[in-house]
Amino acid sequence: MEATRCFLAVRISTDVRRRAERLMKKLSSAGSDVKWVESENLHITTNFLGDITGQYLVDISMKTLEVAERHAAFDLEMVGTGAFPDTENPRTLWIGAGEGGEQLIALQEDLTESLAAIGFPPDSRKKYHPHLTLGRLKRFTPEVADLKTLLEENAELPMGQSRVKEVCIFASKLDRTGPKYTLIGRGQLG
Repeated sequence: MEATRCFLAVRISTDVRRRAERLMKKLSSAGSDVKWVESENLHITTNFLGDITGQYLVDISMKTLEVAERHAAFDLEMVGTGAFPDTENPRTLWIGAGEGGEQLIALQEDLTESLAAIGFPPDSRKKYHPHLTLGRLKRFTPEVADLKTLLEENAELPMGQSRVKEVCIFASKLDRTGPKYTLIGRGQLG
């Protein structure tokens, strides 16, 4: 049986998506060598699962449904730009979570604990930091200084809010043009 690369995520609102598109255009004016996320692929990952086969897909779906029912829907404010590991060494560019971030962290922790019970150990290397990935720096060039300036100038920029009412299970397939995500399941928040 062929494995399917999967992850859990929450979707963003049309308003946040449009603002993110404008911000990516603004950040791209720095001229840095960044691979930007396609607009239709913008989401907030809660759990990366890796390559999954057969029964595990069923088990993940059941756990996602169970966890989602235990959490109430909430509003998630998106605000400001940042980078991993930090703005001095920007590798991954993102928009951060503001109000509602605590609820998303609680949801992610509950998902992580439930998935660990069926054989998906948590990533102990890092603490979950809710964010919307905008792009990844491919290589450092002199223009990165301009990018750092733009990130700092937009560190508190309001980016709108999304109503989080479901956890989505996505399959990811990589082709020549980039990743393609397919919704394969969802759990409605209680």
